[in-house]
Amino acid sequence: MSEARRSRIPAWAWPLLALPVLGAVDWWTYRTVAAAIHGRLAESLQTMLASSSAALEQWLEAEADLAQVMASDPRVRADVESLLSIARRTGGDPAALRNAPAQAHLRELLAPVLALQQNAGHFVFDLGGLILARVVDERVGDRIVLSVADAAARVREGRPVFLAPTAKQRFANQPMAFLMVPLRDEAGAVIATFGFRIRSERMAGILNASRLGTTGEIYALDAEGRMLSETLNAEQVAKLGLLPAEAGGRTTAFLEVRDPGVSLAAGKAAATPQKTWPLTWAAAEVAAGRAGVNADGYRDYRGVMVVGAWRWLPKWGFGLVSEIDRDEAYQPLLLVRRAFRMLALGLLLVAGAIAVSSLRIYGLQKEVERSARLGQYTLEEKIGEGGMGAVYRARHAFLRRPTAIKLIRSGLASKSMLARFEREVQLTSQLTHPNTIAIYDYGRTPEGVFYYAMEYLPGLPLDRVILDDGPQPEARVVHVVKQICGSLAEAHRIGLVHRDVKPANAMLCERGGTYDVVKVLDFGLVKELEAVDSGVTAAGNIVGTPHYLSPEGITGAGNVDARSDVYAVGAVAYALVTGQHVFAGKSGVEVIGHHLHTAPRTPSERLGRPIDPVLERLILDCLAKKPDDRPADAGALLELIEERWTGGAWTQRQARAWWETRAPAMLAARRAAEESVSRGPKLAVDVASRMGSSGSVPELSLDEDEGTKTRIRPAGGPPDGGGSPT
Repeated sequence: MSEARRSRIPAWAWPLLALPVLGAVDWWTYRTVAAAIHGRLAESLQTMLASSSAALEQWLEAEADLAQVMASDPRVRADVESLLSIARRTGGDPAALRNAPAQAHLRELLAPVLALQQNAGHFVFDLGGLILARVVDERVGDRIVLSVADAAARVREGRPVFLAPTAKQRFANQPMAFLMVPLRDEAGAVIATFGFRIRSERMAGILNASRLGTTGEIYALDAEGRMLSETLNAEQVAKLGLLPAEAGGRTTAFLEVRDPGVSLAAGKAAATPQKTWPLTWAAAEVAAGRAGVNADGYRDYRGVMVVGAWRWLPKWGFGLVSEIDRDEAYQPLLLVRRAFRMLALGLLLVAGAIAVSSLRIYGLQKEVERSARLGQYTLEEKIGEGGMGAVYRARHAFLRRPTAIKLIRSGLASKSMLARFEREVQLTSQLTHPNTIAIYDYGRTPEGVFYYAMEYLPGLPLDRVILDDGPQPEARVVHVVKQICGSLAEAHRIGLVHRDVKPANAMLCERGGTYDVVKVLDFGLVKELEAVDSGVTAAGNIVGTPHYLSPEGITGAGNVDARSDVYAVGAVAYALVTGQHVFAGKSGVEVIGHHLHTAPRTPSERLGRPIDPVLERLILDCLAKKPDDRPADAGALLELIEERWTGGAWTQRQARAWWETRAPAMLAARRAAEESVSRGPKLAVDVASRMGSSGSVPELSLDEDEGTKTRIRPAGGPPDGGGSPT
């Protein structure tokens, strides 16, 4: 008995004996947590950069669109043509240009827009580089410098151009960016360059609307590593002597993002002159046109160790860098390290400290995981629901912008369906036309739910407009159809076909004070013309809406091309003009039969009164049974409309009047419907029972207007069991 007692290990020794095991477990746990923090930090840096990049690019697109709208205003064109005439008559006399009534009138026209947009001012150049107009008299009548002239030459190619600020540019008292668009005469010829000056503070404000921590910042830089926006560390940079005297304390176009080799912020002195320093890690990657992330750490232009992510924006000709001081970024890891030390001390004191400290570590790990989760979306309200998932109105955690989130429940969707949804997002995200809905993000949640985020459009779908407002004015129909064609033309140029063009997939909106802006939605049925069949779209299945299906889209999916979209555009225009579908029928089968064999009644006959013959001819050409008899694609149709249509233009005054009188009731009805969906019960859909037992018979699934689908089996096939809508 005494020997057993001597061999029994005392209770107080158990914690000491457990220390090696617990130490190994603690070390492994710490390394796991550290790796998780490192990975999530890298994701956070990339997410923040992507969000800010999207916000900046959308802002630049909006500025370019606004500049194009102003350049297209007949009043602006008239003032510019008057100034051009004065310049030719006087040889570009500055006094004559400054004192011209057109100069004052142009400033008066643009003043409200500039004040609203917080732009630094406007300018107009002629094709020879003569400054015709500015927001102030200074430099009116001068010639633009070479860097601006080169950019203006690219503008004459017919697209907006962003000119980054440089220290060599002397068009403004301080370096500013320029956004320039072509200004055309009534015949469409470029006669001048119109544009806005953009303050670097505005770029910095948009980029840093939300940032990581207190030391985080996002800045723009050119291919030479020169900063193009105002850094948040401008005061510190000036004290460190990194700016030349002529910079006046401003970093834009003066601060070169170079690595001094030591921490200047800590009071150390660099061993070599500033011009010999290499670019920082991020600046060198941007200069090479690459995107990436470095969560291990590198020195920034102050010599401070930071972590960062970067990307190059080829469309605008500059790059973006998101950085945060490494010490702040890894502050959660320091807390974890301190917790482990406390745990080791507690193990030496009492055995119970092991459990308490373990709980503490677990809580810290969860807290660190939550603190590293950035760039998420908060779901606010359900606005739509179907058998496969739901659509929510949401907001971005940092930008606070309204967003629509589409969720696809993977438990109710087959792998091929999820693959098609994912392809939809990938293809739609390639499209950048202002009349195409923008895709922000997509992915899968840890629970396996597929989602994607897109811009939220508080407008009215065309089917609601047709239903509640009836036939539309012909000028408005042309205005709407041209925008739909513009969106589809971009898709057709890169080999994509929408295949589900219908009024419900075209949203009429007010965007940035511009009324009747069309957004084309739901490229879920889009297919790549040149792609080899990958199994994503099952053979023998044709998906679409009966009232807008082309004949070849009914007879075989392999025959579908851009001309099928043209057919659907013609059907949409027909519905807008007449308030009715091209063909009516008691069932989807009957409607399909008409599309295959029945010539459409003319819109004039259906409406009971004549309409413009040009518009009617264009609609009927689009509805030709044979694809070869239609315009080749949406771009060709758009050119035909612009060439042939001589009727009146749909003005912003008319559009605004409609939105102020007719639209409020329709918008209220849409909001009520969204609230009803949000309050309603979740739908439980038994998909397996609707698929049937035989999976070998191909089906043609055709979307009805009420959201159902009609199944059509080939001749000789078994009957459709159950007949319930899919």
